[in-house]
Amino acid sequence: MGYKVEEVVVKVDDRGRVVLPASIREKLGIGRSVKMKVEEDYIILMPVKDPLNTLQELVVKGTKDVESEIKQLRKRAEEELFKEVVKR
Repeated sequence: MGYKVEEVVVKVDDRGRVVLPASIREKLGIGRSVKMKVEEDYIILMPVKDPLNTLQELVVKGTKDVESEIKQLRKRAEEELFKEVVKR
């Protein structure tokens, strides 16, 4: 399994901050947070999914499921109502 290695040199300011190039942030989907890990002589940065986006995705997914359930319940209610009308 091969992957392309992208390497860039970035500056570290007086406060220890670095700026990740936009192309890398976009490619990896990096938002406001990254996880930093130190392994021997390497610093590894890993994207962290924004918890608000995750929550939004769950709510939207949940909404779709709820809408489907409401449709099913309406259909059952209509069927039951039709049975009651036919009995009369």
